[in-house]
Amino acid sequence: MQPQQPILPQMPQVGLPESEYAILIRDADASGNPFAHEAAKVGQYITLALDSHLDWDAKVRYFQHALNRHCKPPPVPDEPVWYFYTSLANLVRKYAGQEALRLASAEDDLYATRLEMGSNREMIEAEAETFFSNLMGAGDKRPNWFSEEDWAQLKLLRDQWF
Repeated sequence: MQPQQPILPQMPQVGLPESEYAILIRDADASGNPFAHEAAKVGQYITLALDSHLDWDAKVRYFQHALNRHCKPPPVPDEPVWYFYTSLANLVRKYAGQEALRLASAEDDLYATRLEMGSNREMIEAEAETFFSNLMGAGDKRPNWFSEEDWAQLKLLRDQWF
């Protein structure tokens, strides 16, 4: 007799109200589906991270929590389960990258406008170094919440200022 294949949900919807995630999580727990539970938690934490009132540090904490707690496959997973958790992690990275690029692009536009208006380039460079260090971390090591593509785009934006 072959083991039963797990029921893997689709990738979570992002942007639902908190109460809907609570229902999804409760239903997943009631049906004994840990994969649906993890998918709902990932959707919930991505949604929390996208709150426009949060600073980048708070956003990163949500992205990191989703990756470190809810995107880890069980030991020795079969291929569909491994792919499911890899897809969850990639979803977190997609949203983290989009949010970082949105913030970096806005800051880049601000720096360019200030430079056109005659602001001191050295002062802007110092501000850019602080901003991008906070956004990307120190050095050129890619944090696990960014994809390679988003990391490369962030570096291009950063490198034009210092």
